[in-house]
Amino acid sequence: MPKPCFKLTHKDAKLIMDQATKAARFHNVPGAIAIVDAGGDLILLESLDDTMSGASKIAIGKAATAVAFKRPTMEIEKVVLEGRTPMLVLEGSTSETYVPLKGGYPIRFKGELLGAIAVAGTMDANMDEVVVLEALENMRLVTE
Repeated sequence: MPKPCFKLTHKDAKLIMDQATKAARFHNVPGAIAIVDAGGDLILLESLDDTMSGASKIAIGKAATAVAFKRPTMEIEKVVLEGRTPMLVLEGSTSETYVPLKGGYPIRFKGELLGAIAVAGTMDANMDEVVVLEALENMRLVTE
């Protein structure tokens, strides 16, 4: 029997985006929020007021990286910081620029990878994580 296949729709992405912008506003931080599909292609991007200009491309790259490696970008950043610097030259593994910085998480539903969300530009890498995780927790989506 074929396995059911789920897809992240634009409507789904808007609901997740609403939760992410709500979290950013709650914490009173700027930021760019990107949501990509399972292929790493952009579905939705939002840049909040007072966000640095480069944050959008960073957020898109983090989200595409989370999809390509099927794990939070924080795990990839940790590997680089522990000395595995060749991870920094894996360009071409995503459709976007590879960004191994914390703040990107896969979006899963019933064990299936649907896409990813990432935040950049809150001016605190830990806050990038907080905003993403609050959005995913509020949507009851798996973040592993």
